[in-house]
Amino acid sequence: MKLDCLVVPGVELDIRPGIARRDWMDATINRFAYRCLPLSIANTHGWVICCRGGFEVEWNGGATDKDVEVVPLGEDPVDAEGHFGSGILTIYPQAMFRTEPGYNLWVTGPPNVFKDGIQALSAVVEADWIPIISQ
Repeated sequence: MKLDCLVVPGVELDIRPGIARRDWMDATINRFAYRCLPLSIANTHGWVICCRGGFEVEWNGGATDKDVEVVPLGEDPVDAEGHFGSGILTIYPQAMFRTEPGYNLWVTGPPNVFKDGIQALSAVVEADWIPIISQ
């Protein structure tokens, strides 16, 4: 399958292959969790697009997109905002992806990674129709 990626001009995309290591798996007795091949394979599946800057997020429990506050932790840009309401945080990858006809993209957080107070949602992006204009 061919995958095209058009990065927003002026942005350097930090995209990396998924890695096998997980802190919670390291903490199991004799690192026993790594003996589960389906878990280990899932950990390395796909790519991770890193955010350009660190940030903290606070949701006040409200239903609107304004009820999610994103606070930068430095000078780097933050590519995230409350978008849909109900505490949902949207992170923008600063790139557009297009697949060949008949293929979609499965988008989610890294498998088997847990963060306190937040849960990655999953989505299917129908990326085979997205027009990419020549630069």
